[in-house]
Amino acid sequence: MSIVREYMSPDSFWTLWFWIAHVVTWSMASHFAMGVPYDMIVEANREKAEDGPWARATEAIILAQSFRFASMARRFGTALAAVAAFLITMLLTLSIRSDFEFARAVATILVPLSLVYVLTVRMAIRIENRALRGQALRLMIRNLRLQNQLIGLMAICAAVAVAIWEIARNVIAI
Repeated sequence: MSIVREYMSPDSFWTLWFWIAHVVTWSMASHFAMGVPYDMIVEANREKAEDGPWARATEAIILAQSFRFASMARRFGTALAAVAAFLITMLLTLSIRSDFEFARAVATILVPLSLVYVLTVRMAIRIENRALRGQALRLMIRNLRLQNQLIGLMAICAAVAVAIWEIARNVIAI
């Protein structure tokens, strides 16, 4: 039982599971920009013809996902924004005012992930409004992937900085 408590400890920055979850979250967010696997975009860009099977399949998935994100934003956007703002505010309040380390750890993942979601919805609405097709559509998804990667990199750096701050604070307190 002590092994389970050691690996599933509420001292989040000290467990391997937190860092595994952090890395998996950002690798998935980077690989599946708007729900489209990046290897499909690479294969579609390798095709000589613009109407090849990979290009058609990739375009269909991108258009379906952009329709899905844009329609959900139109239907539930205000309510989702209100709930997300409440939850993020609650999480940040718990992490700062209540000195709750688990909330601080979850915030280092969820706050940047919410920014990725906002950028994804904005991109979906932009794709629908411009009625993009082909290479221009794939380029927008590649740019979204780059933005996701940069946000993920900053999130991991922020988590490392917060972990170092936690270590320093705990060492000084002893």
